[in-house]
Amino acid sequence: MTSPAPAARPWRLQVSLLGLVTIGAYGLILYGFGAFVAPIRDDTGWSNAAISAAFSISILFGGLTALGTGRLLDRVGALPVMSGTLAVGSGLLVLASFADTAWKFAAAWGTGGAIASAGLFYNTTMAVTARAASTADRPRAYTWLTVIGGLASPIAFPLAGILVEGWGWRLAIRAMVAFMILCAMPALVVIARHDRSHVEHAADDRLLGFADVRGALSSSTVRRWLLASSAAMAGLVAVQVHHVGAIEATGVSVGLASTLAGIRGLLSLPGRAAAASVTNRIGVVNALRLTYATMAVGTLALVAAGTIAWVWIFVVLTGIAFGSVSPLQGLYSADLYGQRRIGTLLGMQQVILGGASAAGPLLLGLTIDATGGYATMLVIATALQVIAMLLFRDPARRPLDGSGATTVTRPG
Repeated sequence: MTSPAPAARPWRLQVSLLGLVTIGAYGLILYGFGAFVAPIRDDTGWSNAAISAAFSISILFGGLTALGTGRLLDRVGALPVMSGTLAVGSGLLVLASFADTAWKFAAAWGTGGAIASAGLFYNTTMAVTARAASTADRPRAYTWLTVIGGLASPIAFPLAGILVEGWGWRLAIRAMVAFMILCAMPALVVIARHDRSHVEHAADDRLLGFADVRGALSSSTVRRWLLASSAAMAGLVAVQVHHVGAIEATGVSVGLASTLAGIRGLLSLPGRAAAASVTNRIGVVNALRLTYATMAVGTLALVAAGTIAWVWIFVVLTGIAFGSVSPLQGLYSADLYGQRRIGTLLGMQQVILGGASAAGPLLLGLTIDATGGYATMLVIATALQVIAMLLFRDPARRPLDGSGATTVTRPG
């Protein structure tokens, strides 16, 4: 039976359900964890460092594991990858709720969170989305995916808090794992019917692209992109981690700083929603450069903050830009890599960006201790966005195969 033409694929339902997967997975592994730290510490006497180690292991190991799940995605399809990582990751996360020592908790949560995130985070769902939607529909599809996924934080934080208060942290973790499973199951049912996340027709022009990681890394355009996106993520995540303290350092109260941080988070939703329309008007390359420039200007505004107006400029500009980054970087990557090995290559990218995201808050955070203020950190974060804006190129030219031959796949 002939596969449906790209334009006829039922991407809307599939992508919407993939966004629901994002709410469950990111909601537990990335956001919900924050609600568990203090209750675990108070109940067990374990140190904050020991408990936080579980989170760090899950994020770092998850980035490394993403390369393996990406390869499997290209070879066997989305259903085995997503269902397998959901089952194994959920089991280990539940096991963490029974831990009687800190090292057992760190091992179970770190491994379980890593496996689940490698198969359920954007490195997988964006690859599935790229093949579920046509090239013309892809900006809208990525917008749907990330707007729905952007609800993970506002849903998971209060939900986890309510569960912890009512049931204690052990039962709350099990309930949040059940929540993740419930969020993922509808997508798995639909993917079982419409799974095109592995290549079936190599002759299809839309599936052309790099044949493997080595071929991709031999391209200067790919190397420049990885450097650019790593610089952007290092600065962006550093600001994300330290911005409450930086706002407070301008002279506002802790309560107001936290409120402004919350408003900044909400502004990421219209930023995600605007990604498709901006891309359609000016193209993904210009849209991404505009996002990096907006983040740079907004971050620099906090350095100059002497009045609350400057703080508001930071909140509005970086909030909107933060929301735009995920869909736009995903769109650029899909254009650059092609679809033949997009799972593998997004997994490779996740490894690199995960390292940059982990290093940024740590290294830039050291400047706060060294200088006694946030200005140096913010200036470096601004410079990293400028570097990212200038470094990457239009992805219009990419190889037909791993040999290095190139073709123009769209107007450039």
